[in-house]
This record gives sequence, structure tokens and C-alpha cells, in this order.
Amino acid sequence: METPDEEIARLEAERHSYSETFRNTAETDTVTRAHLQEEMDVRTARIRELQDYEPFGFLARWGLRTLALAAVWGAVETDWLWARIALGILAAALALYSLA
Repeated sequence: METPDEEIARLEAERHSYSETFRNTAETDTVTRAHLQEEMDVRTARIRELQDYEPFGFLARWGLRTLALAAVWGAVETDWLWARIALGILAAALALYSLA
């Protein structure tokens, strides 16, 4: 699996390749030019999406992990089965979400 930086570099290279092909395509070939422009737009949108992505900060990740541990502790301490199940699911969801 490639990192966001590697994917951005790959997408920029592909976009450049499409741009060169677009430049060398005759202006009368509107179908090909439209297809090439669409491909460039798709790659540009994905590049912007990757550049806008900001992962959770340090405190947010550890806050979620702390909440997950608190949910586990609550599940252990409670007597109701439905509460144990709900808190266990909550703890698992928070733990997974903290990895994002």
C-alpha cells in the first residue's frame, strides 16, 4: 500500500502524462480531448483530497484510547449483560477510530 505522498507523486505523473497527450491531440478530436480532460480532473480531485486529509492529532488519538479503556472498565464493572455488550462495542469502535 502506498503512502499519501507516493500516491500524490504517482497521480501527478499520470496527470502530466494526460496533459502531454492532451496537448498533442488535435483540437478537432473533441471526444478524446474531453476524455483526457476528465481523467486529469479525476486525478486533480484525488490529489486535492489527499492534500486536505489531516489525521488526528496526538491528544485526540490518546483521548479516544482513554475513552476506550474507560468503556472496557465500565463493561467489567457493570452487572447488566446488555450494558456489557454495548460498552464492549463502544470500546472496540473507539479503539479502531483512534487508529485513523
